[in-house]
Amino acid sequence: MNIEIEIEHGADIASGVDIEGITQYVLEQEGCPATTEVSITLTTDEEVHRLNKEYRGIDRPTDVLSFECDGLDDDFDGGAAYDDAGVPDDEPFMLGDIIIASDYARAQTAQFGTTPQEELAVLLVHGLLHLCGWDHVHSDEEAEAMEAREREMLAGVGLPNIR
Repeated sequence: MNIEIEIEHGADIASGVDIEGITQYVLEQEGCPATTEVSITLTTDEEVHRLNKEYRGIDRPTDVLSFECDGLDDDFDGGAAYDDAGVPDDEPFMLGDIIIASDYARAQTAQFGTTPQEELAVLLVHGLLHLCGWDHVHSDEEAEAMEAREREMLAGVGLPNIR
């Protein structure tokens, strides 16, 4: 897997977080091909606000944005569609980009009782699951399923009982 990590802002919360290891674990658990490519950027709240407004039409900051590049139909359960993605073994599978607002994440620690590093891990897993087709917007059932999968992934990387 090719995992590109760019820390424009928030190096302090990234310190001690195995961003690459968490990413690889989640993508493997979701059945992504070995040639999967994903980028992860930690940046300012202002930049995430700008991207949220430009690409989603929502004029406010948020904690994490996920932008898919894979072109797969999102009407599937988790990584199940990757089995039939038809990605040749030697060609890159461009999954997408995750943008995390590091100060927004830091501010959420009081609300959720997490450390900045734990909050970063939660947002990373959340964003990765979105790239893999999970959603929590359309129904309570989807939200519950995604939250359960998040807890499962966090426990798998040694962070049980977060949130």
